[in-house]
Formats: sequence, structure tokens, C-alpha cells
Amino acid sequence: MSKQPALNLYILPLDVEIEECIATILEVSKHPFETYQASVQVKCGDAVSNIFHIEYKDGKELRRKLEVEVSKFKYVLFLYGKDELRRRKIII
Repeated sequence: MSKQPALNLYILPLDVEIEECIATILEVSKHPFETYQASVQVKCGDAVSNIFHIEYKDGKELRRKLEVEVSKFKYVLFLYGKDELRRRKIII
């Protein structure tokens, strides 16, 4: 009897808390060469980012890239404020 690998099943969308913000993974697609692409939206307080894409190879890399994107989002919120980012259509 052959042993089959475990099946990891995640129902999307999936919310991940990072630095007091919520990163929502909306969709994931598999690409050639063992890479994946996730469609993500970040919410910090009442500021919500546009949807963006992250390419990754495994869960650790996705987590690291999500942490970077959340940090960048929080930084631009700090620099420009919500009103300016809404005017520039960077946040919803």
C-alpha cells in the first residue's frame, strides 16, 4: 500500500493577522516551476488597500512577504494619512 501525502485544504478567503492588521488572501493560483500567486488585500483599522498580488514558493515565503507588504502599507499610512491616500486611490 503506497502512502499518499497529506492533503492541505484551505477555504478562501483566509484572514491572517499581521502587526495588528488583517491580510486577506482572496485567491491563490499555481504557476509553472512550483510557484504560486496570491491575491491579497490588507486592512489596518478602517483603511483598506487595493488588491495586489504576491508570488511565493512556500508558506514561509508568503508569510515573510505579507509581513513586508503590511509594514509598507502602515508606513505609507503614517507618511501620507488616509485622506491623501484615498485621494490618490491607494486605499479604498
